[in-house]
Amino acid sequence: MNLQDNGLGSSSVKPRSKRSYHHRHSTKLSIKDLALELAKKHLLKMIINEQHDLDKAKESVYILQRDSCTHIKSIGKPVTHNNRYYTQGAWMKDPLGIMGTETIFVMENYHANVLEEFENMDKFKAGIARKKYKLPYNWDGTGGVVYGPYLYYNRAGTNNIVKYNLQTEREEKQIGLPGPARKTNYQWGGYTQFDLAVDEQGLWALWGYSGNSYRLRAQMIDVYRGILTHAWHLSSKVMSSMGNAFVACGVIYCIDSYNSKTTTINHALDTKTGKQWNPNIQFTNQFGYNSMVAYNPRERVLYAWDNKRLVTYPITFEKL
Repeated sequence: MNLQDNGLGSSSVKPRSKRSYHHRHSTKLSIKDLALELAKKHLLKMIINEQHDLDKAKESVYILQRDSCTHIKSIGKPVTHNNRYYTQGAWMKDPLGIMGTETIFVMENYHANVLEEFENMDKFKAGIARKKYKLPYNWDGTGGVVYGPYLYYNRAGTNNIVKYNLQTEREEKQIGLPGPARKTNYQWGGYTQFDLAVDEQGLWALWGYSGNSYRLRAQMIDVYRGILTHAWHLSSKVMSSMGNAFVACGVIYCIDSYNSKTTTINHALDTKTGKQWNPNIQFTNQFGYNSMVAYNPRERVLYAWDNKRLVTYPITFEKL
């Protein structure tokens, strides 16, 4: 409505030209577009910075080990560090050191939603948690891992791996794995349908894949894009007849039994060459119920949860 139409009579004030109106309107749109463009650039910069930090940390681990990253020759006797209430569970450190090289994380039991963080081994033994995270969903199994500032775990009853940011305490993504929602487990049961693993190369998912007769399928996870990449199929025993599995230096190792005190690593697949063989490496389940075995590439040891005892195993690698 202009002034001539509002009952106040004529006015010397001229109505705004269409050109002026459209010019201002387009200016507003361009400012809005500019703001969106800046926001996109900021988000991209954050993603690039995160990728740079993770790559730098990953490279530091690789540099530490590149001169001796070969096949495993032997596994030493377990060293006990602590006892917990539940028979099953998982414990770990961040192998990239972003969350601190001494920080210990604990996922007690095979179905729960509280992650504990301890400043160091002394505080862990004293039972003094620095922080507790209430996760958005329960986990299934004992395959969770901390990798950089993220916890990755199997969302209970689903095919999804949750990527949880430990710094913001928020879920960032869910990564779906192929196959039926209910899968096979390791020998001991406990819903470890997906076992997550970390080595010098990055983050892995291991599971009994129906398309491989429920023997292990291994896939790397692109942590930046949140997708599965290269896949390998093992000619091992079916997952439900296997004690556990882990990845070290790009080689997937399968443990024959979870409860025999003396057992062996009886299958391996080198993802660099595709070779599969029986390495026949002696392995000890000291306390008779080993529900979790995972490799830490920074420390070059195995972490395990054996019948309430939290232990580590020293590793000897073959020489180049």
